[in-house]
Amino acid sequence: MNLFFSPIFLIVFCMMMGSFLGNISFRKFKLGSSMSLFIGLFISFFINKNNLSEINIPNELFNVVLIGFIASVGLKASKNIRTIISTHGIKFIILSFFITAVGASCTFLFIKLYPDLAFSIIGAYEGGLTSSPGLATALEISQSKLADASIGLGYSIAYVPGILVVMLYSSWIGKRNSSDLRSKSKPIDSTIKYPFHIWKFLFVVVTGLVIGNFKIKISSFMVFSLGITGGVLISALFLGSYFKSLQFENTALDVIRDISLNGFLAIVGLDYGYTAINAVMDSGVVLLIIGLTIASISVVAGHIMGYYILKIEPVYLVGGICGGMTSTPGLACAVEAFESEDVTLGYGAAYPFALVGMILWTNILISISFYIGF
Repeated sequence: MNLFFSPIFLIVFCMMMGSFLGNISFRKFKLGSSMSLFIGLFISFFINKNNLSEINIPNELFNVVLIGFIASVGLKASKNIRTIISTHGIKFIILSFFITAVGASCTFLFIKLYPDLAFSIIGAYEGGLTSSPGLATALEISQSKLADASIGLGYSIAYVPGILVVMLYSSWIGKRNSSDLRSKSKPIDSTIKYPFHIWKFLFVVVTGLVIGNFKIKISSFMVFSLGITGGVLISALFLGSYFKSLQFENTALDVIRDISLNGFLAIVGLDYGYTAINAVMDSGVVLLIIGLTIASISVVAGHIMGYYILKIEPVYLVGGICGGMTSTPGLACAVEAFESEDVTLGYGAAYPFALVGMILWTNILISISFYIGF
């Protein structure tokens, strides 16, 4: 019986059922890999609610599948990244700081309304924008166990709604524009083959892990790091764009992407399902609404800025918004919706600057909360 509650079995089961059910269409709409997330949420809540077992998924396993997804989509998109940055780079910098600033502004207003929930609301800001680096920054500088617990609660409640907001947005915009993207896309020369070599793929990953491990101390309270996700993404985009031998055939990369994506979403669901749902049912409705509001306003504001003011093409804009929200699940959904890895180009251009924005605004919000008094 223990087999059925082991992390590996639960993850693979969610992946299998998610892949199967996600491909069932309802009036031309299907959830795709997102179904693995929902199945994970349901299983997590059911198992924990009935005290059947504890789901303890090693963080290293989560990182492995996350790395597989990021590296595969980064390498597929790497051929065009230099062109995108040279033509639209400044736009993605503006977009990233704008999205994180809008989210921080909403957070500040909610702190003014609910000062007793200040640190929980900051956690909801990190969760609504699905920013693990932002969460790490908040916990690092809070220097209070009580504050840490409140931040963690807000994050756990808002994380899933934050994912869903970006996924729904990515899917909606992607479905509306994928046909136009296909009609504009250039035919691929099928005679060009770049054979896949495991050691080369892993070289890209190892390089990314080294890059992500670097930490830059901005001040006594501010430390900047790309982390695993950012490091591997930058490595894949950079190395794939400069070295032809690292532009692998799509077949192998697609397999790695799909398996990693389903595993990543399944783990997110299993990890956060019970905590988020139970917290909301217990006393977290206000934080749920706050997190949902912060995420929704940030996405809508980012779309208005990117589409109407910065004039960014939809496929790159959606990637840029996912990057501005530091939302890997949103990127995954966008890749599926557009049926193109070009989304990753906008994500890669925006993501590093969004990390800086999250760290900056988190520091400011924490300082404000201490000033108000916890």
